[in-house]
Amino acid sequence: MPEIIVDGISKTLGGLLTLGKINIQANNQEFIGILGPSGCGKSTLFNIISGLLKPDAGRVLIDGKDFTGITGRVSYMHQKDLLLPSCSILDNTSIPLVLKGIPKQRARAMAAEHFEQFGLTGFKNYYPAQLSGGMRQRAALLRTYLFSSDIMLLDEPFASLDAITRRNMHIWLLDVLRELHPTILFITHDVEEALFLCGRVYVLSECPSEVRLEVEVPICRSESSRTITDPRYSQLRDEIMTALTI
Repeated sequence: MPEIIVDGISKTLGGLLTLGKINIQANNQEFIGILGPSGCGKSTLFNIISGLLKPDAGRVLIDGKDFTGITGRVSYMHQKDLLLPSCSILDNTSIPLVLKGIPKQRARAMAAEHFEQFGLTGFKNYYPAQLSGGMRQRAALLRTYLFSSDIMLLDEPFASLDAITRRNMHIWLLDVLRELHPTILFITHDVEEALFLCGRVYVLSECPSEVRLEVEVPICRSESSRTITDPRYSQLRDEIMTALTI
């Protein structure tokens, strides 16, 4: 059974039918991309999967259990890092553990164990304003991982970064995921980003959104590669772009 099943989800916001009828599945340890035009309800979909919003119809199943409207099962990272400016990076990353009832000192120690893995060694006592955009996103990803390590919703986490930093973050993220093995749903507006990172991609239509296209990404890259040279890449990119512009 897939780890996540979005079954017939629909939602009206402000009198506008935003999500028509969405059906999406993610298997254990899959990296799923979600593409769609601006305003088509991608973030609304994530709010429903995370339990922050209830759908008008449909349900969200995780490991076969109904989690519709129930928060706390999955972690959710927004486009902005949302780090607290008055807290150190260590305290920011340990927040999910404190919220789970773990004593603060123990939570800080547990978070610190992952600093090397997330490329944050030496930055425990820094504050968000002292870090680059890429470093802030690493801290935000660690905080997201510590909330729920097995299922992560990432809503355009690299959109605010420059092109060089963004590609460096792509390489870094893939390296980290080889060790952590979470299931990820990843919103992006960038077709190339989706093809570089994801194993499968859903393309949503304009409102009321429905799944217009689902594609497997059979493209192989070496662990050190920063570009895709697979001859199938251009054809797959064109197929997705066509679905986005219909």
